Parts: sequence; structure tokens; C-alpha cells
Amino acid sequence: MKVYKFLPPYQKDGKATFRESLNRTGVYIIKENEKIVYIGYSGYNLYKTMYRHFQSWNHKFQDVVSYKSTLNRKKYTVRIVYCTKKQAYVLEKKLIQKYKPRDNELKYKDIFSENRKVEKYAEKVYEEYADLPVNFGLPY
Repeated sequence: MKVYKFLPPYQKDGKATFRESLNRTGVYIIKENEKIVYIGYSGYNLYKTMYRHFQSWNHKFQDVVSYKSTLNRKKYTVRIVYCTKKQAYVLEKKLIQKYKPRDNELKYKDIFSENRKVEKYAEKVYEEYADLPVNFGLPY
């Protein structure tokens, strides 16, 4: 399990900071000027899913939250939590419920009320990751 501290999405030389997230699963948290603005997950390719938020998109079928236009004016940092697809799905929802980021849709209103088994699993996963310190260092 790897968890990274909040880091800029791009290094000073313009290269992506989280290149090892290619074809990995997990949760990402985007901060804008030290405030959480978006939480997402990917069950297949965390690199592509997370970095699309820092590119321009003309997507016809769904709204994609993009920070490309403000990338040079505001300070963005990203935190990555690598975990299984199932853990990522649950953790993303719990973190959205807890932090209520400005740019997340309220699509998870009462996600756990229907299934107690899912709710217990969600609490277990959330407890596992909820207390990770903001300054949690690189896992090396």
C-alpha cells in the first residue's frame, strides 16, 4: 500500500509527478490553494483519470472538471492513495461525504443505507485510511 503526501501534479521540468500511477487503482484528492476541491477514484488507470483534470477537455457526453485554465494562477496539489478497485470505490465516497469538496457532484447522497454489509466494509476501509496525516511522506 502506498500513500503519497500532497505534491504538485507536475514537476518543475513539466513532467508528471505521479507517473507510476499508470494502470494502477486508487483514490486521488485534489487541493486548490490548500483546500480540497475534488476527490476521485480510478479502478483501472489512476494516471489517466487523475491527469484529465489538468488538461483541456471538450467532452460531449459528460461534464469533466478541469483545472487547466487556472493551473498557472492557483496552487494545485494532489494526494494519491493506491488501493484495490473495491477499496477505492468505497474510500472515494466516504471522503466525499466527509469533506464535501466543491467540485464533486452530490451523486452519493445515501450510498450505504440500503446494504448493511457494504456499510460495514466501507467503515473498515475508511478507518484504514482516514487518519493518514496530511504530511505523510513518500513510502520509500
